[in-house]
Amino acid sequence: MVTEDGPHETDDSGARPERPDDTYDVCFEQGHRFRLFHRDETFHVSRAGLELGNHLVRNLTPGELSGRILELGTGSGAIALLLRSLGATSVTATDICASAVTTARQNELRNFGDSVIDFWHGDLFAGPETGREQLFDLIVFNPPGWRAPSDVLKAQLGERRSSLNLEAMFYGDSVLLRFLQQLPQHLAENGRAVLGLNSLLGIADIFDSSRSTHRPPGGLALHSQLLERVEFPLLFYTDEWLEMRHSLLDQFEQGRRDYAATYRAKGETIHWFYEITEVTVKALAPLPLEPQDLETPPMEPQPLEPSQLA
Repeated sequence: MVTEDGPHETDDSGARPERPDDTYDVCFEQGHRFRLFHRDETFHVSRAGLELGNHLVRNLTPGELSGRILELGTGSGAIALLLRSLGATSVTATDICASAVTTARQNELRNFGDSVIDFWHGDLFAGPETGREQLFDLIVFNPPGWRAPSDVLKAQLGERRSSLNLEAMFYGDSVLLRFLQQLPQHLAENGRAVLGLNSLLGIADIFDSSRSTHRPPGGLALHSQLLERVEFPLLFYTDEWLEMRHSLLDQFEQGRRDYAATYRAKGETIHWFYEITEVTVKALAPLPLEPQDLETPPMEPQPLEPSQLA
């Protein structure tokens, strides 16, 4: 039998038998455990992804789980599966990579035996044409953790483009900015977004840019609040990434100067911070009146009644 990832043996039913190296386990807090398919084109769940999932386990309310939930950049679908396991009744999950969406659907079937989650292939909020914008009570997003690569780094990456998933790692600045611009059109009243952000992005700089150049219409404003902060060492998962270590560190050092990327140098590597952040959309508070605005306006002269002329 030939499948999308090559020829494999099958059993008598025609199904591909699982091998230990086909799958891996992901364990969240409170016993939420899933066995996921390994696919070369889909990232394994990272330590940061586990932290985001554990935060959701500890903090989501019954009201949020009964509302409409959207996960962006679902990848393997692990967070979407977790939301279903927590009791969420309406989960939509999207990813820009079509093969990742296929893997996520397979992972749901493998772990639950049926398909309930609405998986979309699309960029950010793009999905099936419904004729109207869909509103969600909770939006979960773990965007790429690094900004667009420098010209020097881009040249090095170009030589390895076939083996490194660049879009999943870089361009987090433009992705996050587009997300913040589009969020007000997709967040329900009193809803919130929970983001997992890499401090190497220069988080405050991106939020400031969004507020100054893309203010939401209708007297609305974005409000952000740090919920949790976890420190991680920068890891190089493959020999190819390790070969570019010095170029990557040079880029992060430049980012510290240019847009306040945040990290700590420790020995031969650096430690970055995973900032789980809440974003809400609220009405702008009315501006306080200036002193001159508080003065009583002069009264217009009123005509006298005939009785007052006697």
